[in-house]
Amino acid sequence: MTSNEILLTSETSGQLWNVCVWDMESGTSVVTFKGGTSAPHGVGVLGQQYLVSASPTKPVLSLWPLHKRDTTCSKMVCPGNVTALEITEDGAYIVAAIAEKIYVWQVCTGRLLSILSRHYQTITCLKSSSGLIVSGGEDSLVIVWSLAKALCEQLEHRAPVTPERVWSSHSLPVTDLHLGVGGHLSRVVSSSLDQTCRLFDVNSGELLCTFVFEVGICSVVLDPAEFRLFAGSSSGSIYAVNLFETPVRRERHITDKKEDQSCQRFDGHEKQVTCLCVTMDGCQLVSGSHDHKVKIWDIFSGQCLRTIEHKGPVTNAKLTMAPPGIVNPDVKYKLPLQPLQRVFHADSQEEGGHASLNILLHGENDEPEKEEDILKPDSEIQMDFKHRSKDIENMDTSESVTLDIPVPVMTTVVSNSSELTKLKNANKELFHFAVSTLLQNKDK
Repeated sequence: MTSNEILLTSETSGQLWNVCVWDMESGTSVVTFKGGTSAPHGVGVLGQQYLVSASPTKPVLSLWPLHKRDTTCSKMVCPGNVTALEITEDGAYIVAAIAEKIYVWQVCTGRLLSILSRHYQTITCLKSSSGLIVSGGEDSLVIVWSLAKALCEQLEHRAPVTPERVWSSHSLPVTDLHLGVGGHLSRVVSSSLDQTCRLFDVNSGELLCTFVFEVGICSVVLDPAEFRLFAGSSSGSIYAVNLFETPVRRERHITDKKEDQSCQRFDGHEKQVTCLCVTMDGCQLVSGSHDHKVKIWDIFSGQCLRTIEHKGPVTNAKLTMAPPGIVNPDVKYKLPLQPLQRVFHADSQEEGGHASLNILLHGENDEPEKEEDILKPDSEIQMDFKHRSKDIENMDTSESVTLDIPVPVMTTVVSNSSELTKLKNANKELFHFAVSTLLQNKDK
């Protein structure tokens, strides 16, 4: 490996492999993962440890360890054929689009925690970043969801989750999405067969700019600095548009004329460009096309640096940091995987009368990571809390500011919601009392 980033590609034939890992610098194959094919927008990386692929014809997710020595494939059954796949940045949740609904699973337990429904036709693409999920579909809608709201509200109230934003500016199916950095302050770019790309602001919900092209747009991406927009067309051309062109206009028409200084065009593909991605340094662009080729471009010169031949139309091209198992084959992965549930996870009251929280403990040692119920009296967190409570009770009270606050010690499992509510109210009163006492001592 001569690069810090690796390139993942997939194509429709599946003759040699399902997904292949390429070295960006040399253009050589590092490792291949065999078994089936991957759907468009159907490849993801789980916690830098596993490669996940969605089958275009079966309701199955295929998983391989991102490791040179272990390419064993495992299968997980889904409620239906996955049309788009996304994995959160921390590797905690798998987000999959099945028909017109979005399913959210917790990785360490396999629980189906949320089902999001707002589209009325098949979802074609998903993006997730900074606690947000953005979806686009054949119904021409672009919808922004809050992951926190999806995980909490549906479990507590059993009511449909309300989207953060719903944009219906496109007139034809949405083909691709890009979600920028910044969470609720980020920007979203969508591409569509209606020959436009549209730039939205998540915070205000406004349509910032519309880019009108002469052909349908099949893929879109922004560079890491969000200075340029790259749009892959159905004719094979790739347009690089300067987002900071002056004067600022709400609608910009992008043409093939050489006189247009605000737009740069990359020519080399013979058929539609299905996927685009940019390296982390913003210097190189990767494109995949139905002409069976993946090309690596230098953004500033517009030259094609390398062409990687495939056996069929390219469906996915994705850049990610080189996983430890690819760089060092001796690394052992410890991320626990559970089968994905196909039934919506029941809330805690229906399951057994007590609340539980599953957490994943990350460590650098060789011991396997484990899940722990933190509300059990003999759990590590509870035992540590007891020892800290005893230390506080035995503290020297000769300091100038002292607070006579009783320290509660939780020794039993919370049995029902009423006891949980009482504990929350007690904690709230304890907090207000502590703050008021500190302020009074400060005034003295």
